[in-house]
Amino acid sequence: MFAIMLNGLATTVGAMLGLILKKTVSRKQTLALFSAIGLCVTSMGMQNVLKTESLLLLLISITMGTIAGTAIKIEDTMRCFGKKVMNIVYSSSDQSIVKGFLSLSIMQIIGAMAILGPIEAAFGDTSLLYFKSVLDVTVAFIFGSIYGLGTVLAGIIVILYEAFFYVLAGVVLPLMTNDVVRELNAVGGIMIVALGLNMLGITKLKVADFLPAICVPILYYYIISII
Repeated sequence: MFAIMLNGLATTVGAMLGLILKKTVSRKQTLALFSAIGLCVTSMGMQNVLKTESLLLLLISITMGTIAGTAIKIEDTMRCFGKKVMNIVYSSSDQSIVKGFLSLSIMQIIGAMAILGPIEAAFGDTSLLYFKSVLDVTVAFIFGSIYGLGTVLAGIIVILYEAFFYVLAGVVLPLMTNDVVRELNAVGGIMIVALGLNMLGITKLKVADFLPAICVPILYYYIISII
């Protein structure tokens, strides 16, 4: 839970800095920082992928997960929900505080990293949440400089959202053998690489559609254990 609290705090701190320092950081510097973080995220994902001991299971997991995620349109649904909520608020209020709070909250929680991060943290790997915290500081800084005070409160939403998935992951914790954790991290590594490539502007992958893939290693090793 510490990594989740840190992630929420990162959002709040970034927004506060943006509010205080407005216009001191150029767009060119911001883009350069995003690219640097994207490279680090991609490298971290590759490290996890290389730890797999079953490339076939990794391939099956990603294939089955992507088919399922695409069929139910996970990412499209998440983005559509976010847009609808923003449209409702924008049409009912012109208050910049409300807009800033909601806009940054949605930006920080819509996407695979906000789900995969707390799930991996529940299994003992907090590295993705730490990377997300660095990214969120930058995003929150930008929003804070644009929308002002309301963005500072977005950290609360980040904590509540990620805590939900952290607790949810704890339900399956008894099934987490060393083999499951290793292969689960490898599957997650593929998604992290995809996120990094998106951040670098190389691809526009719908990473959230890959999320069902994390269930496959758990089911595979559970079936193996009862046969």
